[in-house]
Parts: sequence; C-alpha cells; structure tokens
Amino acid sequence: MPKQTFFNLSSEKKNRIIQGAKEVFAQKHYSKVTIDSIVEKANIPKGSFYQYFYNKDDIFKHIFSDIGTDKSNLLFGIAAESSESFGELISRMISESYKFENRDETMIALKDRFLKECPQSVKEEILADLMPTTMKLFETIIEIFVSKGAFREDIDMKAAAFTLTSALLNIEKYSNEEGFDYGQAVISICNTMKLGLGKCD
Repeated sequence: MPKQTFFNLSSEKKNRIIQGAKEVFAQKHYSKVTIDSIVEKANIPKGSFYQYFYNKDDIFKHIFSDIGTDKSNLLFGIAAESSESFGELISRMISESYKFENRDETMIALKDRFLKECPQSVKEEILADLMPTTMKLFETIIEIFVSKGAFREDIDMKAAAFTLTSALLNIEKYSNEEGFDYGQAVISICNTMKLGLGKCD
C-alpha cells in the first residue's frame, strides 16, 4: 500500500498520479511498465514516486484497492435497496459488476493486466485485500434475508459469507473450459448455498 506521504497529498495530485498510472498500465503489458513511464505520465519527479510508493506493484495494488472500494459501494447500495429474491439479487449484482468492470477501455485493459499479466504474488495480495470488504457485503446480504425470514436465524453468517467470498474471488479456478460461463457458475454456487441457508418447509 502507499506510504503515508501519498495520503498527505492534495486530492488533485493524488488523482493525477493514479490516473497517470492507470493510463500507463492500460496501454502497456505489465512487464513493460516502468517507473519512468508512470512519472512521465503523472508529471512528477522520479524521486517523488518513491516517496509515495515502493514500486510499480505497490501502485498497481492501490489502483485495484480504489476500484474495489468503488465497486463495493455500488453493490452495497444495490443490496440495501433490493426487494428481490436471493437469486435475483445475486444475478443483478453480477450484471452490475460486469458493467462496472467493463465501463470503459481503461477498465477493460486494467482487468486484463490483473487476470493475465501481473505476478501471481501481486494478484494474491489484491484478492486478500478484497476479502474483508467482500465478506462484509455477503454478510449484509445474508442478514437482509434472515430478517426477511427467508434464511434460518441459526446460521453462521460469517462462515456463509466466507464461503461465498472464497467462491467469488476464485471463480476462475472453477473450470478451464474455453468459453465457460463464470457468471452462471456464480449463480449456481449461490443457489446451492441458498438451499443450505434457507428454511425447511
């Protein structure tokens, strides 16, 4: 994560640095991105970069932390206002997530860098950083359906949220078939969870 000196910057300068880094990562293969290319695009001295970040992996992780926060805020809002069934809510959240992740060419390119090009250790750190917020999102959703009487009151909500989060963050491991529908796989997993969470008639 960034050093404290980065957080002490004005919003304008922080945004300029991050936007510059996003553009560079979107335009080049991860291995070809250099600190020189980032500072040139962000219009800051190279020495300043190291006052704010440790290396290019560090700023890439921060970019995804910001993206994760924005996406979580969107999904929390959807969950809080929903009157849908569990399956319908999950389907809509998947649809909105897809729209969010593919809203422009930069986001599409950044997602591609994450999935195909960044080091596995960086990917694992990004996913680990996303875990607490994603778990909280699923806990919130489960609490909503418990309060509606749709799910049992005696369930371990944290365990259920952990299971759903682990499935979601590792969904690419579900199948290696070309053209596999991972969105449908998430729905299937959630529906399977629903059977265990739901009340018996």
